This record gives sequence, C-alpha cells and structure tokens, in this order.
Amino acid sequence: MKNLPYAWLGVLTIAIAFLFYQNSDSASAGLGASTADGKRIVFVNSDSLLTNYQFYKDAQKEFENKGYRLQVDLGQKEQALQGELQAIQQRASAMTQAELQAADMTLKKKGAELQQYSQQKQAELGQEQAKKNEELYNNIRDYISKTNKANKYEFVLGYSKVGGGILFADPSVDVTKKIIEGLNKEYAETKGEKKEEK
Repeated sequence: MKNLPYAWLGVLTIAIAFLFYQNSDSASAGLGASTADGKRIVFVNSDSLLTNYQFYKDAQKEFENKGYRLQVDLGQKEQALQGELQAIQQRASAMTQAELQAADMTLKKKGAELQQYSQQKQAELGQEQAKKNEELYNNIRDYISKTNKANKYEFVLGYSKVGGGILFADPSVDVTKKIIEGLNKEYAETKGEKKEEK
C-alpha cells in the first residue's frame, strides 16, 4: 500500500513522456501546434500581449491623462470651495447669525454639488474605460478569428504566469509574438486611416 503512490507516479511519468513524444512528432511534421486528441492547440501569453499591443498602451496612456486631468479639475474646484470657506471664516465676526446660516447652507450645497460632479465624472470615465476594454478584447478576438482561417487552430488559449487557468504551456506552441505583430500592424493601419479622415 505504501508503494501505491510511487506506482501512480511511474504510470503518469510514462504517460506524460508518451504524450510529449507524440506532440513533438506532430509538431515536427509541420502542424505548428500541439495536439490533444487530434485538436490543434496554441496559446497566447496574455501578459505579453497586453504590454506589447500598441492599442492597449495608447488606451492606458489616454486614461492616465484623463484621470490626471479629472484630479486636477476636482482639486481646483475643491480649492475654490476651501477659499470660500476661509473667506467666510475671516468675515464671520462681522456677519449676522442669518448671514452665517445662509453662507453655511450655500457651502454645504456647493460641497454636495462638487461630490455629485466628482461621482458623475468618475462614472463617465469608468464607462468609457469599459467600452475601451470591450474594444480591446473584440480587436484581439476578431484578429485571431480572422487569421485562424489559415492556421486552423481549434483552441487558442490565454496563458498568464500568475492567476491563469493554465499551469504549464510549452513554448513551442506560443504564438504570442505572431499575434502581437499582426495586431500592431492592423492597429497602425486603422490609426493611420483615422488621421487621414481628420
């Protein structure tokens, strides 16, 4: 009974070696992809894809700039409100109780408006980012579907070193570089077309 795990380990080792041998034969036969039960399988490194896809880099820069501009805008509005509060505090001794209450109500209203404005602008930015993410994934999926007509892969898996569902991926079936080059070429062409339209 104590040797049972070792027996299973031996069987698994032989099975993995056999599968590896079969896959290396089919890859050397010109398939260009691993096969599992006759299925052509490749993978794309998701992390590399995102860090090297120009559309993603441009979108990231765009949203960093928009986020920065929003922070500056909100900061300026908050400073203006703080300035009003300080001005009222300086004049407080010369103001009547009714004037103080009116000023307090006005500041509270402006504070609530600023908070509502901030939430609205952040929600708009979030929606815009969600649309851009959808466009990103549509671009990738559409490109892979289009180019797959020639490759005839049955599965294109997304691999990530951290948190991915695939624990190991054989580098010989990594098509990340090819996909990135094609996506960047296509993006550069559409970006060029948009510049010509303006």
